[in-house]
Amino acid sequence: MTSRDYFKGKRIAVIGLGANGEMVEDVSFLVKAGAFVGIYDLKSEARLKNHLVFLRNEGLANYVCGSIPEDDLLDMDLIILSHEYPRESGFLKGAKGKNIPIEYPETLFFKKSPPVTVVGVMGECGKATVVSMLEPMLKAACRTAEDQGFFVIDPESDEGIIAHLKKVKSGDLILMRVIEPMMRELFALRISPQVAIFTTIPAKGSYDQSPFEILTFQTYNNFIIASDEVIDATRRYKELPRGKMLRTKPTIIPVDWELKNMSNIGARRHDRDNAALALQAAHLFKVDEETTRRILQNWKPLHGRLELVKKVKNVEFYNDAASMNCSSTQAALQSITKGGAKEAEAETGDSVADAAGEIAGEASVNASLSPNNVLIFGGAQTLSDYRALYSLLPQYVHTLVLLPGSGTLRERQALGRLEKIEIRSARSIEEATQLAFEHAKKGDKVLFSPGFEAAGLDSSRKERSERFVRAVRAL
Repeated sequence: MTSRDYFKGKRIAVIGLGANGEMVEDVSFLVKAGAFVGIYDLKSEARLKNHLVFLRNEGLANYVCGSIPEDDLLDMDLIILSHEYPRESGFLKGAKGKNIPIEYPETLFFKKSPPVTVVGVMGECGKATVVSMLEPMLKAACRTAEDQGFFVIDPESDEGIIAHLKKVKSGDLILMRVIEPMMRELFALRISPQVAIFTTIPAKGSYDQSPFEILTFQTYNNFIIASDEVIDATRRYKELPRGKMLRTKPTIIPVDWELKNMSNIGARRHDRDNAALALQAAHLFKVDEETTRRILQNWKPLHGRLELVKKVKNVEFYNDAASMNCSSTQAALQSITKGGAKEAEAETGDSVADAAGEIAGEASVNASLSPNNVLIFGGAQTLSDYRALYSLLPQYVHTLVLLPGSGTLRERQALGRLEKIEIRSARSIEEATQLAFEHAKKGDKVLFSPGFEAAGLDSSRKERSERFVRAVRAL
């Protein structure tokens, strides 16, 4: 049975089109496969207008905006959730009682796809960067392989995930950015990436017993690619992974490669650590050195990931809007404090995977220095434990500007206990940017690293990134 045959005639509820319409391509595929699709989204019809116009032209007949009626879901054959909605959502209670299948795009893909080889990129930060470097390398590998397809699974991609089912075949290669909630989902499906790449030790909330339980179903001819810190951490748990462990560090990058966008110093030095992970994986797939060198030399940093936006009156503004947990914010603070865009001429790079630990280890060194950062922080609730970050903030930050959100509200009491930090609250990113500028001194750095999920008017990391950049450029 083909995937189209499976979906034909089924009544499918798609809950949420995604923060930026990531589900649109999947909905289009389902409609063309002959499924009776209904879209349910808490966003208003006005916000979804462009997506809905396109999908109506594709054949979509039913959609409900602004609410998700629980009773509507009781007649469905299948419910597909976007990542905005957890399985614990109240409107799913009745559907669960009737045992209606509830899937995310990734889980449905793996249940219906033929056997494939999965390269999974995991960790608290750096996943998207590694994927951006590794994707063209693996594409090159598949071009030289006979009849092997290549697909990327990324929850923020507008190419869809379920839609890949129309082309994927047995033996194809899948590069997957594995976000934290999906680690639990894959474990429940008894799926382990055959090549597991860790940028950091996985965050709490992405596992039940062990950060490395995602590796449970690897076999002895599978691989784990990670820094010394991550690989050493696997040995602290009872069950050692079966895959071959490949330690990596920036020194595996040939010294004569001129990587102009990856400095050994300052705010961009962590990119070399991510490049080393990508390079190690490329070696596994026998990508030639000339190809990997060219790709890394042409690589450009991703937007919203420690991006230097502008210098205004000798104050540097950094956009780290992609930060959704405490480790990302810790790594960003460390990077800009140790160098910034044009400083720290004699420093060497250290692994972003070690960032949180390094900050703690360098606390005594930096305690005597005056903090020169203003941090814009806050958003929607996450599973992160922020206590380690809070204990270190006074050594790096003199002013903290808080954005609204359920996460900020939950942490308000702990934030109020911070010493030697001036705390201000803002109602919007624009107001926060202005406040940060007003409190910054000559030579300071303003870091927008929310450390929480996007919330409210900023329904995605992309939206809040764009708003911050506009606000900085308007100063």
